[in-house]
Amino acid sequence: MNLNIQKTVTRFMNKLLPVRDMSSDEIHSAYSLLNKLESQLIAALFEKEQGNKEFWAKIADGESYGDSVTLTINESLPSMKKLTASMQEYWLELIHSAIFKSNQGKNGQKLPYFDKAFVLIVIITPKYSDNSQLWDTSNRAINLIINNLKGIFFEDDNHEHMAFGVVGKWGESGQTIVKIMPYERLENMANTR
Repeated sequence: MNLNIQKTVTRFMNKLLPVRDMSSDEIHSAYSLLNKLESQLIAALFEKEQGNKEFWAKIADGESYGDSVTLTINESLPSMKKLTASMQEYWLELIHSAIFKSNQGKNGQKLPYFDKAFVLIVIITPKYSDNSQLWDTSNRAINLIINNLKGIFFEDDNHEHMAFGVVGKWGESGQTIVKIMPYERLENMANTR
């Protein structure tokens, strides 16, 4: 991969001087360059660490207990506008690394497979990134997670086989937690008054 990260950094730094004199368009342009830089760095990281299982284990973890699974990824789920091909590949690797980890130590037992599942996605964003354009629940790449769970935990992502919820929180560092459980738990909550 031939990325010119320094070029993007230079363009970004030039945009920020001085911030107080920047117009709204210039601030949006700097924000877009920051997203581009993040994507370029993730592409470089993915290429460098693609086969390194130890690296992925530090970022992604998974646990399976009884009839539910929790996948933990130590990064905030990106917004839809930030998704590039390299970002999708990176998150695919993170999700599948967490799934693999959740199946470790199961003593031959398989991961649960649900006729109908409930998926709860908790996205924790660093609290100092308080920006309305950064944290909009409906603009998160939820489909990236859901599409990579189907066929593993449930047949399809239609309403016959799964339901999902998304919770956003501010925290010290970014993290995405995905809990997969029987749909009956949600149904029981919905029927309680």
